[in-house]
Amino acid sequence: MIGPLIKGLSITIRHLFGPKVTIKYPYEKRKVYPRWRGKHVLKLGEDGRERCCYCGLCEAVCPANAIRIYGKEDPIFEKSDVGKIAEIYEIDYRRCIFCGYCQEACPRDAIVLTTEYELAVDSRSKLLRDKEDLTEKR
Repeated sequence: MIGPLIKGLSITIRHLFGPKVTIKYPYEKRKVYPRWRGKHVLKLGEDGRERCCYCGLCEAVCPANAIRIYGKEDPIFEKSDVGKIAEIYEIDYRRCIFCGYCQEACPRDAIVLTTEYELAVDSRSKLLRDKEDLTEKR
């Protein structure tokens, strides 16, 4: 009867003075792996215009149907090789499974998944991200 008690106390004391395994989350950020798939970002080209050419591959390859995209004619078509741009580009984070297929399918590397993991919001309606929320900030 005393043997298991001493064994339990020795484990407790060993863990009490051992190395810490927790982090103080809001103040210390957890380091994620480089292959971590987090927040989606729509990249801009060197000229500051969006890279998305409205090919629809990201929408077609998404297994969760989380991407909705509608295009329109590019107003600066003469200066661009795109022809169309995405007028509406939405990603529904309520459905997204962060598989990364959209990033792999994009021929112009317009969408990338970053390592940012803090995506919590206070209402479900904010989980529907539109083009303005997804476009990278310069």
